[in-house]
Amino acid sequence: MKLLIEHERADLSFNEDTNSIELVWKKFQNEEVYKMMFIKGIEYLHELGATGWLSDIRKEGVVGPATSTWLQTEIIPKAIAFGLTKIAVVMDKDVFKDFYVKGIEKTVGTCTMKYFDSKEEADKWLKQDLIQVF
Repeated sequence: MKLLIEHERADLSFNEDTNSIELVWKKFQNEEVYKMMFIKGIEYLHELGATGWLSDIRKEGVVGPATSTWLQTEIIPKAIAFGLTKIAVVMDKDVFKDFYVKGIEKTVGTCTMKYFDSKEEADKWLKQDLIQVF
């Protein structure tokens, strides 16, 4: 695991084992940090040739509709163009988070998106179908 950005609200990392960018929220996000983390995340996704994305949103807090729309219309299409094929979301049961992720799921197109209760389950799924180069 390579830490790319450490912030008081979230960490952004590259997981070589799953070839994924990981965004793990440590406390409630705000719009500025949210956008910065996703912009930097897809830049790293492109630069490192990652094909997966893991978002641990258990501590993210509520994302506003305008910010969610920005993610769906600006970031996800760019990430898919850069080679994103799998999105793993680690979340707890919450009405607002369900609404948020269901909105995102409608925009992922050819990308596969799944939900998990733990990071370990998400990592296992992200590793599936990866061609390991030794």
